[in-house]
Formats: sequence, C-alpha cells, structure tokens
Amino acid sequence: MKIVNTTLKRAVGPAVAAGLLVTALATPAAAQTPGSTVFRLFGSAYLSARTGVANQVTATVSSGRLILTDTTGLAVGGGCTRLSDTSADCGSVASTGRLSVGLGDGNDSFNGSSISLRSLVDAGLGTDNVTTGSGGDTIGVSDGVGNDTVDCGDGSDLVFRDAGDNIAANCERRY
Repeated sequence: MKIVNTTLKRAVGPAVAAGLLVTALATPAAAQTPGSTVFRLFGSAYLSARTGVANQVTATVSSGRLILTDTTGLAVGGGCTRLSDTSADCGSVASTGRLSVGLGDGNDSFNGSSISLRSLVDAGLGTDNVTTGSGGDTIGVSDGVGNDTVDCGDGSDLVFRDAGDNIAANCERRY
C-alpha cells in the first residue's frame, strides 16, 4: 500500500472495507462494470475505485449537495442517489464531515478544487494528478515512483509523497 502514515491508514482502512461491502450491494450503472463506488457512512462520503481502471473523479457542490463524478462510471451505495451513469448526489455538504477518495491503481485524477470539505485522498499506484479545495486535506501519492502531481488549494494540507513528485507550494506539510 502506498500510504505510510498510520493515521491515514486508520482512516482509509474502514472506508476500503465498507467500499468492498457496498460494491457487492450497489446498483450497477450500466452493463459495463463501473469504475468506482460511492456511498455515505457515518456523516462522511466515500469513493472507492475499482482495480485496473484509470479513474477521472471530480467532487463539486450543486445547490448545497455533494456531487461525485467518475467518467468511468459509478456504482451507488447507501446514502447517495444516482444522477446518471457517471455521477451521484451524496447528500448535503453541510452534513458531510469528510470526503474520502481511494483511486487505486492506474493513471488517475481527482479534482475537488471547488469544494471546502476536508478531503482524504489516497492516489494509489500509477501516474496521478490530485487537486483539492479549501479544506484541511490529507493526500497520499507515495508509491515509490515520483511521477505524481498535487495541488492542495487553500487550507492547511498534508502530503505524503516521493522524491520527484510535483507538489505545489500551497501544500504546507510534506513527508
């Protein structure tokens, strides 16, 4: 696993386990297997990517609602409502304490630049591009390669990275 920080591991572990459970119970978006699964659990929203997919994920807010999108398709679990094959409404942003995103392997991207939620992003393996918004974010791009790009936006942010990763100056703490 790419993340070395124990706090980050403790936060992502239950999300991954819940993602595996929700994936088995979620309604498929189409005949093709969706690239990721979204769900809400205990006031947090989660997106868990499927292995072997290059995910293109965005998080936005529309009319006070958290909208999660993955161009590779979404399976939708409890607490989220399907808007299309590729997007879901995951509830009121006011009642969402955190967004947790696990991108898995592949050359993935996450863009949450327009949200102010505290985000926890595990970019996984591959060449990844991560952009977060004004929340106090924790981002893991440490995969032993040094080929990722991170822009943390506003907020007090923490990045776990490799030498060679392109980390923006707005990422205050780097390990």
